[in-house]
Amino acid sequence: MGVSAREFAELLNEWFRNISHIADERFGMAPPGPHREAVIRDVLRSNAKILFESELDRKGKLYTPLCFFLAAACRVLKVSLGVGHWRAALDNVVQLHEQLDQARAESAVVGLEVGSPAELFKQQLVEAIDQAGLTYRNSYLDKQSRDVALGLATNWGMRFLLAYSLESTHSKRHSNRRDRTWIANHVESLLDSTRRQRA
Repeated sequence: MGVSAREFAELLNEWFRNISHIADERFGMAPPGPHREAVIRDVLRSNAKILFESELDRKGKLYTPLCFFLAAACRVLKVSLGVGHWRAALDNVVQLHEQLDQARAESAVVGLEVGSPAELFKQQLVEAIDQAGLTYRNSYLDKQSRDVALGLATNWGMRFLLAYSLESTHSKRHSNRRDRTWIANHVESLLDSTRRQRA
């Protein structure tokens, strides 16, 4: 039996702490101070550009740059993601799936494509990345506004991570790995539970 949304949010929170720890080791190439801040911003910018420029794939190629982007963004913003953030992201993904299920039935009649949750969340993510001044294009926003855009990119990135993991193809799951397949299995379980409740 699958875990509840609250329980999975707690698991995601623990998982992201591990991701952040791995990222911190990468950031630790430079000593504390301006040099480390420069390394963190370089990691943020390089992974933001990958997310901005890459097409949405189904093989999970964006999983690693997305995780490093989220970890670096939190360090730059000096914020920590908590259980409530992950619960809100989960609820948002589940709700969007429900809305798109209905929208597809209606749009099929007139031949419109409404897109998948991963596609829609990625659109919001790359727009926020661009507004944050992390692409090859100049941003005309001031630092405070760019930080707000980076915060929005972090929120959209969390949601994109969940939807993207669900929509990616997966290899056989390893019982001791918490990767995108692990994320997908739990999100799918929550979606199934929601559909059963609605039926």
